[in-house]
Amino acid sequence: MIVLPASGYDVVGSVVTYKTDPTELERAIEQFQAIPLKTHLCIIDNSPVPVRHAPYDSSKVSYYFANANLGYGRGHNIALRAARGRTRYSLVMNTDIQYVPDVVTHLKNFMDARPSVGLTAPQIRYPDGSLQYVCRLLPTPKNLFLRRFLPRSQITERADALYELRWWDHQSIANLPYFQGSFMMMRNELCNEVGGFDERFFLYGEDIDLTRRLHKVSETLYVPDVHITHEYRRYSNRSLRGTWIGIQNNCRYFNKWGWFFDAERGAINRKVIAALGGNPAGNNR
Repeated sequence: MIVLPASGYDVVGSVVTYKTDPTELERAIEQFQAIPLKTHLCIIDNSPVPVRHAPYDSSKVSYYFANANLGYGRGHNIALRAARGRTRYSLVMNTDIQYVPDVVTHLKNFMDARPSVGLTAPQIRYPDGSLQYVCRLLPTPKNLFLRRFLPRSQITERADALYELRWWDHQSIANLPYFQGSFMMMRNELCNEVGGFDERFFLYGEDIDLTRRLHKVSETLYVPDVHITHEYRRYSNRSLRGTWIGIQNNCRYFNKWGWFFDAERGAINRKVIAALGGNPAGNNR
């Protein structure tokens, strides 16, 4: 397990790695250590063998070799629990992202000024500068299964236009129920109170589930004033095993929250659409 060397951190970050390129991991460590706050980074390594020459200062970075592939959410939970009582904010991140230090400082100050906010996420862009549509409504079975099996069809594009809020300009702060989990800053105490990531999700679906639970008890805000760059290497689209893992976790999500009858989903989505100014394609149930 991880025991943090001090308390009173402004932000404790965590990354979960699995056969991660050492250069990418080094960049993730360097970026986080450049943040002008009192921070600590937790690395949870799910790889078959540990990092042999870890490029970090142990007073600023904790490394935990799991000796098993625990999955994304279960790995981050190790850091979320270790940080409880030692920081106000936890930052869950991927390693395939790039950002300037002021991004984290801005989100921390933003949440300091708004006690009702339980989670924030910045604008996310591809390396070419284009917008990633990672602010979303709560998905229906149609959304996730069309995206997996008919990713380039016209019917999927129409469904995605609503689900991914493509009709909205993404230029204003908004209270949304689902953020893709590559970069999320959360109030650590609140996140632990709602149970952290549901460890039944090995990979995919855990970010939908956690942001939905936090959205029920707090504001979960998109903050476009700052942005990060995300390479977005989606494993499930590159292998049969990844596709099978995605299907399993989609099923776990809908088994938990409801497949075609999920009144809470419909109410939340309609409220979001109305708050953003409505959508000509109609409402999402």
